[in-house]
Amino acid sequence: MEDNISARETLQLLLDYPIREYPEPEPLDAKGKPIKTKDDKKKPKKRKKKEPAFPTPEWALQLDDVQKTVRKISDLAARAEELNLEPSFLSSTDEQLKRFKQEIAFRKMREEEDRLEAEAKALAKKKKKK
Repeated sequence: MEDNISARETLQLLLDYPIREYPEPEPLDAKGKPIKTKDDKKKPKKRKKKEPAFPTPEWALQLDDVQKTVRKISDLAARAEELNLEPSFLSSTDEQLKRFKQEIAFRKMREEEDRLEAEAKALAKKKKKK
């Protein structure tokens, strides 16, 4: 009974998580490199506008916490028969698991981009001091 309640609470957390608009991925060639068009060469690089902060819920500030929550609901859904979970609950859980698989991949990519950007800034600052 306790796990049934936990499964419902966890699913509600996932449902309450705001839906993110993901950027379109850049087209890639056969080797996996971005395809450059003629227009890319002509346009000067513009500064990116600051996007408004995504309203991340308190429980999901750390990526590890999101991954633990997804693992938890996945494990509970695997025990659906034992926990007497309805088919509608399971279908909703499956939808959220697909959505969060994409969200986790996006957040990992964003963290890696931020890390690389910070390294580049630190390197530029180090070169400037010399």
